[in-house]
Amino acid sequence: MTTFGLEFEVAGISTSAASAALNRGGIECVEPNRTHETCESWKSVFDGSVRGAEVVSPILGDERLNEASTVARLLLSAGGKVDRSTGFHVHIGAAGLSPEHIAQFYLNWNLVHEAIGALVAPSRLNNSYCKVPTTERIATNAERIRSGNISDLNGDRYQSFNLMSYERHGTLEIRVHQGTLNGTKAVAWAKFIDAFKDYSATNLITIGDLGIHDRLNKCESLLNILMLAGNLDSKTGQYLKDRAASIQG
Repeated sequence: MTTFGLEFEVAGISTSAASAALNRGGIECVEPNRTHETCESWKSVFDGSVRGAEVVSPILGDERLNEASTVARLLLSAGGKVDRSTGFHVHIGAAGLSPEHIAQFYLNWNLVHEAIGALVAPSRLNNSYCKVPTTERIATNAERIRSGNISDLNGDRYQSFNLMSYERHGTLEIRVHQGTLNGTKAVAWAKFIDAFKDYSATNLITIGDLGIHDRLNKCESLLNILMLAGNLDSKTGQYLKDRAASIQG
């Protein structure tokens, strides 16, 4: 079973206000003394990069993933907002993944990043907080992963696919999505990452597999691959296609 960790970066709201909003809404939330402390409930910590709060989930299974919708609604109602400085990060638990699976997940994600980019705001592409490595560095990191060294060559966590969270949290972090307080969007994005991870267990993808079309059509081809393989449900897949079409205009 996949486990998730979700991080909502929220501007315009203090850590205490964010925590209070969730608790009033029936979602337990604490304000721990240590920012990276793992909690059994949601937590609200200061995030200087967005002048607001970072609201972080406990470890969630599939059955609790929809809590993200409630949390997003409560934060929005309390005055939270998102802008170009905020991101929405998803951690995928890696405890049950082999080094080969992680390597293929990492390779696939970076090699078809052009298609994935259709699902996020343009401001998140060529962004210093969620970079895509060079082709040479991708290949080097993949070989390091296969040998059991699951980390980035230069120790850089500010990448679209962050390997550095593995040592600290036992997770693989996807950082490329813009900040959101839309619960439906947040859950669909998490499901997409999970589907992509599952497909990568036995399949390698290259951008050539998606045709010679523009970014939007490549994204639609990628979603079709995941749906036909049974990794992504059709409702989520269609929602993401519609999202991509809206973003790409």
